[in-house]
Amino acid sequence: MCSCSNPVFGRSLWRHTIKTGSADFKKARVARAKLKRRERKQRLLLPKPTPSIPCPQCPRMFQATLGLRSHLQFKHPGK
Repeated sequence: MCSCSNPVFGRSLWRHTIKTGSADFKKARVARAKLKRRERKQRLLLPKPTPSIPCPQCPRMFQATLGLRSHLQFKHPGK
């Protein structure tokens, strides 16, 4: 491989190793970023679930009870 008696040979091997290693790392990083972006875009294309929790005071529907509680607190206080 590399011997310490010839520093020029070791330097060129080291530079080659660093360059190829960093290029491989960059390719992998870009590929991961593209995959994450594609997965994120796929999630945006999925249809949203229909709301199933009705407000007892008005005709509005909610997907979560937290949204219903917030709605009741601010839109229908004291009822």
